[in-house]
Parts: sequence; structure tokens; C-alpha cells
Amino acid sequence: MPIVPAIVVSQSGLTPTSATVEDTSTGSDVAIAARHIYFQTNQGTYLVVTGTTTDYEVWAYANSSQTWNLLPTDHAVNIIVNWVDVNGATLYTLNGLYCLRQNLKNFVVYLGQLQAITPSILQDPIYAANLSTFWAYVEYANSMVEWGADISNSQNLLDKATYMMQKEAIFF
Repeated sequence: MPIVPAIVVSQSGLTPTSATVEDTSTGSDVAIAARHIYFQTNQGTYLVVTGTTTDYEVWAYANSSQTWNLLPTDHAVNIIVNWVDVNGATLYTLNGLYCLRQNLKNFVVYLGQLQAITPSILQDPIYAANLSTFWAYVEYANSMVEWGADISNSQNLLDKATYMMQKEAIFF
């Protein structure tokens, strides 16, 4: 019986530079030996773990879930999974667009902690406007992927939010 490919992608606040992918496919195929997973950026390049010499990561078929530490910053990506046989020939393919934005979400938590210590900071209209803009960038980046299937504009918004985070002394 062939498989019906499916995956779930997640990130953890504890390891925001990593992405975890779980294979939730149904069915079975004894010819499957491994998976090849690609994390393709909006520029057509591939994110890989340091030391990887291919455009993809090998994902052992025996492991239903795998975590890769390959995100230097937040990215909107096209994740492509190929289920391959012992010769590396593709048997099944699945791809999907994802907004991996855990670094930016962690920064919002950090800003919330600062607000708890200094609640009067919300009286500063510039701070409040910057916080609103920052969070809008983060949420719109996700919406671009979920509703618009657009990783290019999503990445543009992630880059704007990352700039604000990197220039914290100016914006917050």
C-alpha cells in the first residue's frame, strides 16, 4: 500500500535556531529507505546543517521526527521532503511553505518581561508604536505564508522585524 505523505513542522522557544519535522504519513511502502529534506529559501538557496555537503539533509526512515539546527535567523521556507529508495530514487514527494519565526517570538517575550519590570515604558508612544510595528511584521510574515503562499514577502517582513530586534537600543 503506498503512503500518503504528510508532515508537521514546529519550533521550540528553547532552540529557536532549529526546526523539527515529524512525518505523519499514513500507509506503508517497504521500498522506502530514507527521506531527503530540503529547506529552500525564497532566494532558491538551501539551509543545511554546518558540514552538510548536499542541498538536503538525510532523514533516516526509522526516525519519525527529526530536528535540524540550521536557522541562523528566522526564515520563510519551502520544505520539500522526498521519500527515497536504497538507490536514492524519489518514490514520493511533499512540499509546503512555512514561516519559521521563533527567534522573533522569543524577542517579544523578552520585551514583555521588560514591560513587567518597567510598566511605565508603555506610556512612551514611540515604544508602543515600535512594538506594534514589530509584532505586525512578525504576524504578517506568518500570514503571508499561511494565507498568501508567499515566502518572498514573508521573508521581507521577517527581515524588517529582525532589523528592529538587532537595533533594540534604537527601537525599544
